[in-house]
Amino acid sequence: MGLPSLFCKSHLPDKDITMTLEDESGRQCQLKYIAYKTGLSAGWRQFAASHNLIEGDVLVFQLVEPTKFKVYIIRSNDLTEVDGGLGLLNLDSHTKRKDADKDNSETGTEACNDATRKRAHSPPSEAQKKKKIGLQPVEQSEDDSDEVDSEVLEESKSPDTALQFEDIQSFENFSILVNGLLVDSELPEDVRRKYYKLCCSQNAFLHENVVEGMNHKLVVGAISETVNIADAIKACKLTTTWDDFVSWDKYLKAFELLGMNVGFLRDRLCRLANLSNDSGAAVEARMYKEAKIERSQAGIGIRNIEVKLEELRDVCDEFGAAIESLRSKAEVYTLKFHEEVTSPW
Repeated sequence: MGLPSLFCKSHLPDKDITMTLEDESGRQCQLKYIAYKTGLSAGWRQFAASHNLIEGDVLVFQLVEPTKFKVYIIRSNDLTEVDGGLGLLNLDSHTKRKDADKDNSETGTEACNDATRKRAHSPPSEAQKKKKIGLQPVEQSEDDSDEVDSEVLEESKSPDTALQFEDIQSFENFSILVNGLLVDSELPEDVRRKYYKLCCSQNAFLHENVVEGMNHKLVVGAISETVNIADAIKACKLTTTWDDFVSWDKYLKAFELLGMNVGFLRDRLCRLANLSNDSGAAVEARMYKEAKIERSQAGIGIRNIEVKLEELRDVCDEFGAAIESLRSKAEVYTLKFHEEVTSPW
């Protein structure tokens, strides 16, 4: 089963390893992760069969350890498409509740986990059945509100009047509000500055239309990843692979479903991908790269020849000195021999 290549390059090893999949009940399964294919191989068929997976089921993989995924299964016959999307949005808070419950007694832990599973797999209401495809506002329960308030340490409620982007004059008075919560402290300053520039380019908060009631952690993650993808787009080259363009677009498409205004980034990606995929441009780019390499190699060859010539000159000079010395000696011997030949008897 294939995994997103961008995620694998960022978070998984670059060599083949054994991965562990753990379902919501704690059952584990060992699989082979193939790095160059960025996918799971040996063991996946057994996992799918043992969990009775069918077409339409939605699986969420959460990397909880370097070589371990927590897998959440949303059954197609239990939830509508919209309910499945909302279940994904609440996954973050659902996971935090389960982690916090580990500190309680065994009895309390089992009761909490049972209650969580019941909520996750409860049948859809009549109102939910009438919903059409697309994400709708989520009603946040009183318990969830209390939990979020306890998790947010440095956030504060927004003023009664909603902050409009037109009111922002500079980065100094730029703030990011999600469901009335100030989340500036959860993003590094450089990320906030880049996000501010992206918002300025559209003259609006990119997150202003996110699904109402969505966990603010998910919005913060979407903002951060949007900035990363924008940086990657700015840094891409004509030789950037098609897989990278496809991977970035999949992330941005998911953010659009959450309500993020990232259509302008997807448009840019589309234009760049088409230019990169153009056969003529690709051939010329490859020829240019090969020509640069050949020129560099020729330059190295010339420098090697020049060094060799200098060495040969030095050798010639040494031969010249030796020859001159031998010539002088030869002349002396020749003179002596001539004197001996012409001397009287």
